[in-house]
Amino acid sequence: MTQQYRVALSALTTLTALSCWGGAAHAQTAQAPTVSPTAQPTARTAASPLAGLPQAKLSPASGQAPGDPAGAGLDVRVSGFATVGHAVSDQSWRWQRFVDEGGTFWRDSIVGGQLDARFSPSWSATVQLTLAPSTRHERQWAVEAAWAFVSWRPDNDWLLRVGKQRVPIFLNAENRDVGQTYAFARLPSEVYAVSPTTDYTGLSVSRTWQRDSGELAVDAYGGRAQITDRTHSRDLGPQFLPVHTDVFGAALTWRSEALSWRVGALHAATERSDGQPLPSRFPFVSPFPGFGYYQVSNAIPGGPGIGSTDKISNSIVNLSLDARVAPNWRVVTEIARNIQGRTELGANTVGGYVAVLHTLGHLTPYVSLARLQTLGAPRKVSEALMASAGSGSDALSVAQRVAADSIPVYDQTSAGLGAAYALSPRSQLKGEWMHTRIGRRSAMADDPPEGTLSQTGVNVLSLSYSVVF
Repeated sequence: MTQQYRVALSALTTLTALSCWGGAAHAQTAQAPTVSPTAQPTARTAASPLAGLPQAKLSPASGQAPGDPAGAGLDVRVSGFATVGHAVSDQSWRWQRFVDEGGTFWRDSIVGGQLDARFSPSWSATVQLTLAPSTRHERQWAVEAAWAFVSWRPDNDWLLRVGKQRVPIFLNAENRDVGQTYAFARLPSEVYAVSPTTDYTGLSVSRTWQRDSGELAVDAYGGRAQITDRTHSRDLGPQFLPVHTDVFGAALTWRSEALSWRVGALHAATERSDGQPLPSRFPFVSPFPGFGYYQVSNAIPGGPGIGSTDKISNSIVNLSLDARVAPNWRVVTEIARNIQGRTELGANTVGGYVAVLHTLGHLTPYVSLARLQTLGAPRKVSEALMASAGSGSDALSVAQRVAADSIPVYDQTSAGLGAAYALSPRSQLKGEWMHTRIGRRSAMADDPPEGTLSQTGVNVLSLSYSVVF
């Protein structure tokens, strides 16, 4: 066990003890309000991703009180959020791009600022900027617009938005960057990594129905996302491919104090930003008996040429549930299926998790179990390529290994134990231990030069502080 890992384990133990003390002291002190582990803006207030969280008014609405229908002036509010997180593992290779035995702040740290401008009771605009590790470079931080849209609310039940928005597919999809709004140290990657994109630029329409016990909402949306696909090869290191993805989908969501659920469907069509075709199939070539290889590039002679397509498709369906099963006890579960089309080399996965959370005053401890697995052709093709390549260092073997590494294959199971401690209504301190067992392979691990990581495990300790302001 590395020194970094021992230090993090000691800090997690201290956090747990502090949290238990806070729960015991709750009977003698006023309870600090906490945010539900799956708290997120309702459809009625969804014009602001930070709706319901503390905000500061930047300028007056020309003498009119905020919310006054007669007010014609501009009402501007600013808010922000931040998470400073440190994660360390017990392995020398990197997990989830950044985490290894040396420890890192890159995996979970983020800072965001948001501006909400209301021009009238019907028209408003929102811009949210984040500073986080770049998705386009391996070791850079980048400022990006997470939200940038204009909202029109013709009445209290309808909402139309145009611009950059989050894909409303999972329970915490809209507020996934705002760590203070949920208890988990990080949202389970076994589900949240299933969607090919987290955002899009386009149009969304929402309709809500208010009931005494809660709110029912229907969201329909469509647009385009400009994203960068990262793969890691043991021979070439990290590789980045710019693509654009056209998405459209719908979600049905119910939210109440005791029960929240979401059913969603998303279709995505992805193509390279430079217009070049994407490989879809690698033919097997056997020049003579006893010798064969997969043609992974048209530059490799002796084969019919690789199969290609102008775009690949993904159809995703998900079911999410957050239920209060007893006083101060909640069960949260999500499952998603990603069905791959027009290629044998992409993601074809099913993922899910279940978590049990218990509130003890300021403390919310939880346990979780998650599973992510690739099905069908991608797993079989990756294994065949690896078997053909072996450990050879010749150009043909390297080309086949690189092709195998580019296929996002997952076979992993994670079990976690964590706790969130509410330091104030606006901030949380979190700690988590997560053990992940890798079966055949996991694309979340950067394979070292010596070979594919399989039938192994990784322990990750995480400590973070999240705040909204």
